[in-house]
Amino acid sequence: METILIVVTGEKPNKKLLADAKRYATGIESQVVLCDIREEGFHQNSIQRHSKVGREAEEIDQYAAETAAAEIAEDAFGDEIPYEVVGVPTESASTVLEIAEEYGCDRVFIDARKRTAVGKAIFGDLAQTIILQFDGPVTVTTES
Repeated sequence: METILIVVTGEKPNKKLLADAKRYATGIESQVVLCDIREEGFHQNSIQRHSKVGREAEEIDQYAAETAAAEIAEDAFGDEIPYEVVGVPTESASTVLEIAEEYGCDRVFIDARKRTAVGKAIFGDLAQTIILQFDGPVTVTTES
């Protein structure tokens, strides 16, 4: 059985990416791991609220990212395909690659943000790094 990793970034999940991954997973009866990545600082309101009750910021960031991943997966897949969720509180290609290795993923689906060439050069590009470093097929979708 094949395992696919779906990497979702940004505030709104890419519906086309989720639909394509679902169609693929259903067709070959894959196991799915959905990884939600948020830019650093995305969960700052949650962190500030919870830090007042003595929780660590990193723990809150992780919980918020996992909660977002679970909501996205439930909306996209419901009971139709089995899935696991992973939340990553900061954008990191190395973390995505570690998750892919940990779960034994055979394929990656990722959404790519549209950036200028200068933006990619300065800030890097998560999708590009995954394409170059993942040892398997990578499906990249952009939402227009």
